[in-house]
Amino acid sequence: MAEKKYATYTYKVLRQVHPDIGISNKAMLVMDHLIDDCFSKIFAEAQQLTELNKKLTLTSREIQTAVRLVLPGELAKHAVSEGTKAVCKFSSTKSGSKSLRAGLQFPVGRILTAMRNKTRFRINAGAPVYLAAVLEYLAAEVLELAGNAARDNARNRIIPRHIQLAVQNDEELNNLCKNAIICGGGTIPHIHKSLIPQKSHREDSSSQDY
Repeated sequence: MAEKKYATYTYKVLRQVHPDIGISNKAMLVMDHLIDDCFSKIFAEAQQLTELNKKLTLTSREIQTAVRLVLPGELAKHAVSEGTKAVCKFSSTKSGSKSLRAGLQFPVGRILTAMRNKTRFRINAGAPVYLAAVLEYLAAEVLELAGNAARDNARNRIIPRHIQLAVQNDEELNNLCKNAIICGGGTIPHIHKSLIPQKSHREDSSSQDY
């Protein structure tokens, strides 16, 4: 079984959005891969921005711009709001762990370590806080929709199929994960519009008064 980097924290987020719904091991592994993929996309974009601006330190500003570039529409808007709120809270609180200071479930320290392992730039203290808040928000969005799908199917546990339904039935999440293949997610029923019989709209001239 592959290592789950965010399983503990994802479960805590699930408790917040759906306290009465569980999640299978396979679904947790799918969530872990989705979160890790979002981390890689956003961080890669942030590094390119840092290099283009000829800076030596990657800050929360680069993460914010990367989020706007990577995430579509309302996802970006809400993710930026969550990231900004977490950084402000982190800056105003001086005691406790990094995650506690930011009011997050996701591990700021672990994300900072992952960032340092993948870049030659210095990392500003606010950057991992911002990125952790964005990842937590995305996890909460997927889990909320997947939990709704599980409930609609009279299940009390999320499986990969429910994550597939959650992602593909949401336009922005589907756009974000358009190249992702969810193992065990199945397929979404779809009939191309050209195969649907067209209804004929005949005008009855005899019923019209001129």
